[in-house]
Amino acid sequence: MISGQKSKQSKPKKPGARSGKSSEESRDKTAAPLRPLERLLFEAAGEISGDRILFTSTAGAQAAAEVARLNPNSKVNCNYLDVFLAESARERWPELSNLAITCLADLPVTAADCVALALPARGENQLTRELIQTARQRLEAGDVDGAGRLFVSTDDPKDSRIHEQLKEAFGKVTNRGAKDGRLYIGSKPKPLKKTREFETWFAFRDGERLFDVMTRPGVFSHRKLDLGARALIESLTVPDGPSAGEVVQDGFKVLDLGCGSGAVGFAASARADSVEILALDANARAVQCARVGAEKNEIQNYATQLECQGECRGSGTFDLVLANPPYFSNARVAEVFMKGAKRALKPGGRVHFVTKQPKWYVDEFAATFDDVSVREIRGYFVVKGTKTERSRKPVSQAYAQARKTKAAAQAKSSAKNKPARGDIPKGAIKNPKRARRPPKSK
Repeated sequence: MISGQKSKQSKPKKPGARSGKSSEESRDKTAAPLRPLERLLFEAAGEISGDRILFTSTAGAQAAAEVARLNPNSKVNCNYLDVFLAESARERWPELSNLAITCLADLPVTAADCVALALPARGENQLTRELIQTARQRLEAGDVDGAGRLFVSTDDPKDSRIHEQLKEAFGKVTNRGAKDGRLYIGSKPKPLKKTREFETWFAFRDGERLFDVMTRPGVFSHRKLDLGARALIESLTVPDGPSAGEVVQDGFKVLDLGCGSGAVGFAASARADSVEILALDANARAVQCARVGAEKNEIQNYATQLECQGECRGSGTFDLVLANPPYFSNARVAEVFMKGAKRALKPGGRVHFVTKQPKWYVDEFAATFDDVSVREIRGYFVVKGTKTERSRKPVSQAYAQARKTKAAAQAKSSAKNKPARGDIPKGAIKNPKRARRPPKSK
């Protein structure tokens, strides 16, 4: 039960002051030093207390774990939007029974004594505003007698944007500067005069059908249809050639891999009759937007899945996989998408990936799929392939084998054209690049 009283503290307590265990145990769970966002909250762990404490994190939930360790009778929740980060953090802290790691579209709907947010300087401004507003709402029940505090870390030592937003919501904001960031502590919450709605709806047309799409801060291409998604949708119609016509056929099972707000899957569902769509994404808000959008558009046979490794339900049964991988992480995420697409497809199934840099995809597709082709649409490239029934070597093995074959051919050719050594003493050849001749007689 929330106390409703703010504890009096004459000075900040050091992390670990109320625990027999060293706070370094939390640090030991990471091989690298804590990033500023997490470290600033970690260092303030001794000041964060209450029956119910809510956190966000961009790392491994080290600060939340330290607070849970220092407050064994408190319920601490650390929420992520990304399921990969959530699963990693959950595996990191199995011994803390009072720490819950969740992956929800919003902070858990519960009254809290304290909320701690990690807000990166390069984060989306609308997402920052929404998280601060939500945190203020969660602190409502702790509003009696001025109780309820919000801790916010940022990795921008020159920040003013977050500071101004906090002053709008709290009567007192403490500012602690560091060389690599800032920690703010908001107290004496102000009454919420108006609750702002951050979700946005927009419409797009595909043929004669008009679709409504819901987006939220934190979801890719918030408030608009990404041109890459538009190119992927247009790739569902082949304008000419022997395969001209609609790609999606009656009864198709389609996987929208990395679905975002769900627009690509919406369009695919209307291209034929009895089409089944599975929209998969690692972002909890993206999955929420896709689900709500499908309901709004009255799309039948539409399901969603929160997943980060491409392990979709019904692997090996899909006729078509559509994917718009992110253009970062040095192809690491694209590799996950590629492996997931291959597992999802049934033999003969097709895959469409959209990108602005097709070379890597063309090379990888050539080693993984058959009938590989590339089509440029709206400045993007849609790379297509067909899953073959026979097994293919991974691209690394294929390249290695090609190098060995080329080296063997070069060695054979060199040996064939090499002149006989004859009676030339081996030590007389000082420059192997020059023609080998008998030593001159003295």
